[in-house]
Amino acid sequence: MILRSGITGFLPAPSIKESEFKAVCYSLLDSDEVEVVETQGFVKSFYECIINVKNKRVHVLLNSQYPFVAFTSSRQADERNFPFNDDIELSNIFSPYYKVLCFEQLNEPVKYRQQGKNIIIENENTLHQAELKQAAYWKPKTVGEIIFNYWD
Repeated sequence: MILRSGITGFLPAPSIKESEFKAVCYSLLDSDEVEVVETQGFVKSFYECIINVKNKRVHVLLNSQYPFVAFTSSRQADERNFPFNDDIELSNIFSPYYKVLCFEQLNEPVKYRQQGKNIIIENENTLHQAELKQAAYWKPKTVGEIIFNYWD
């Protein structure tokens, strides 16, 4: 289960330090090929490291609450969803430090149902009620949109 309580960044949960993520990125990869993008306070629920590898650009995303990493080939500042992808080479590099989430996990559709006034997420989760309310408001279509979000 990857939809753990606090993963959206709305309620206290285990927390990952951005400085540790940057240190891992720089230590695992040739520093000439790594550009770390600064986070913007509490605007988003993840940290990002942009890596140029073999003529391609990869965005490594790390959830700010849990050690979950994902890869995407592009990301715009205002995007709500990302084209997640699997990268075996990067997965092997990051997996000793973080749980690397695969394309299938991240693109799993979010299933909602109405129960009285409440909207229920049927995907396996332990999300807090406040997080469920945020999900009902923002209406993410995939699990990846919940884990790596810009909700405010």
